[in-house]
Amino acid sequence: MTQIHRSHAGELLLQERRNTPKEVMDGIPHYIASDMPQQHADFFAGLSYLPLATLDQQGRPWVSLLVTASEGDPSLGIRQDGRSTTDIVATTSPYDPFARALRQAAMPADQRRLFAGVGIDFNNRRRNKIAGAIDEASVEESGKLRLRLISDQHLGNCPKYITVRALRHVQRTAELAHDSFDMRTGALPAEAKAVVGQSSTVFLATKYTAADDMADTQTDMGVNHRGGAPGFTRLYEERDGEKVTTFLVMPDHSGNRFYQSLGNIETDPQVGLVFPDFTTGHVLYVTGEAENLLDQDAEALMPRVSLLTRIKVSGAVLVKNGLNLELASAEQFSPYNPPIRHLRQELDQMGRAPVAQDSSAGITATLVSAQTLSDSIKTFNFKLSSPVNAPLPGGFGVFDFSGILDAGYSHMNEANPQLVNEDYMRTWTLSGSAGFDAQSNVFRLTDHVSITVKRKPGGLLSNVLHDNAGRLIAHKLPVAFKGTGAGFTCFSQPLEGAAPSVPSQMLWLAGGVGVTPFMAMWDGILAVARAQPSQIATDIVLLFSGRDDDINVLKHFQDKRGSLPDHVKLHIGAFQSGKGGAFAAQSARDDLRQTYPDGALGMHERRMEVSDIRSVARLHDREVFMCGPDALMTWCEATLTELGVEEARRHRESFVF
Repeated sequence: MTQIHRSHAGELLLQERRNTPKEVMDGIPHYIASDMPQQHADFFAGLSYLPLATLDQQGRPWVSLLVTASEGDPSLGIRQDGRSTTDIVATTSPYDPFARALRQAAMPADQRRLFAGVGIDFNNRRRNKIAGAIDEASVEESGKLRLRLISDQHLGNCPKYITVRALRHVQRTAELAHDSFDMRTGALPAEAKAVVGQSSTVFLATKYTAADDMADTQTDMGVNHRGGAPGFTRLYEERDGEKVTTFLVMPDHSGNRFYQSLGNIETDPQVGLVFPDFTTGHVLYVTGEAENLLDQDAEALMPRVSLLTRIKVSGAVLVKNGLNLELASAEQFSPYNPPIRHLRQELDQMGRAPVAQDSSAGITATLVSAQTLSDSIKTFNFKLSSPVNAPLPGGFGVFDFSGILDAGYSHMNEANPQLVNEDYMRTWTLSGSAGFDAQSNVFRLTDHVSITVKRKPGGLLSNVLHDNAGRLIAHKLPVAFKGTGAGFTCFSQPLEGAAPSVPSQMLWLAGGVGVTPFMAMWDGILAVARAQPSQIATDIVLLFSGRDDDINVLKHFQDKRGSLPDHVKLHIGAFQSGKGGAFAAQSARDDLRQTYPDGALGMHERRMEVSDIRSVARLHDREVFMCGPDALMTWCEATLTELGVEEARRHRESFVF
């Protein structure tokens, strides 16, 4: 019977929830061909590897990455015979669950053994989906397979999220490292979790079971590619005594809005996944029960994600050296890959999870003023619609600009690929501190927040702020303020009723706009010291590295000094490197010398050096806080190691949100 694909209830549910246009929903049957187009036949015939899935006797999907070409075995290959018949000779390891499922008898209730696959060419990001039934199958003990496929679904897919890589055949000796094919278990060994953590390419198998033979849609399977930056699939465990349950979490990246795979999950939770490691040749096969989480449920598990799939692992097979393919080139990740999204519990562990404000209040932030600090750095001051609990100084705020910037869905955008998954939300360090209440010993509620932002070449929202500050102020355009959090601060959470404290000796290492959290920490220290003179005594050395006139940000520390308490000391070392703005650089130096007439600032027209950190008095007694570009932070870490500064004394801003 020729398959006419109409969206089933699960697909329709997600299409409606995700606002797929009616014209797209109505057009889906026309995109899926019952007979294989000639261009698809030519494409499949040229593939040297093929992701393919079937069901085991329990109805669980297992997906594999089969090798279909080898210089040493000319019998391997994919041959198309007629409009819907495909003959495949391929190899895999004998431990591959796909091959093991083929050795089993088909489920009694299943009148045909289903299959699904997605042909993919990693050289050019081309891919085409195929599905139907396995007419004939044989599996040799070595893992060599012979298949005759009768396909009735053929669909071309876009190239987004595919990692470009050249692969060549290599003969490996497979080793079974973990096997729960014949048992139900949710635990994964560390080696399996490592494969998940490095993967930029995953293949997901799903299935749909029609209610009866007379249904508009037929029972079938689907396999699709899932890609992203390495580690885009997150993993966490739940423990109940000795029992361990593993969950995999995959955020949904913007696609064609058919929601075929996720729609299948809405009706049947059983899925299969394969994680190939093209560097080591290891392969992890997983089966489990999946669920889709949307909107607030998704956000609760993974902040800044409105749709994700969570898979509860029920079985897995890890085969070391199980993939007879190896990299023949460097990998090129897709420009469409969005940033990795972390689980809320991961952010909690890093102290980076935002604390949501009262959602019923609908707090907004309206830009009221902007201050130019350098050619590329400005401070933006916002008025909040309602006061919020401020984080400890050095904390962050989350701003949502989607209400004024989001232009809607875009399938492809070659000019700016990142816009396809742009959520128009940003997390910025708050560059000022709330006032301090001496009676309650807490930082007060505040309805004003400031951020100090450096213009980033190609950066969407940094350029929006820098270029449109006047219009935002004039038109009083509010943006949503989603919450605050604190993970990088020199303040210790006090006991109930006690004033917050800071280390008695600190070294602050900052580069560029990485000085922002220190601006807030300094404000907070002064606020507490003036309100409770006996509570804080600290000696701080700030070493700051900036280009050209970026060193102007250091004016913030002098402007806030006023009459400095005797028990609070700050010495600044400024290291100015040039990028071409000689006049601006000289002007910034002259301004700073006038701002700091008391010798509290040392100026150097060069990069920071090891000797500068070595010369810091009582270096090994200081708590060291670092924030800046990755290159500077890596150098600082190496220098501190060289100088014997304890790792326990080092605190580094993570920039993970």
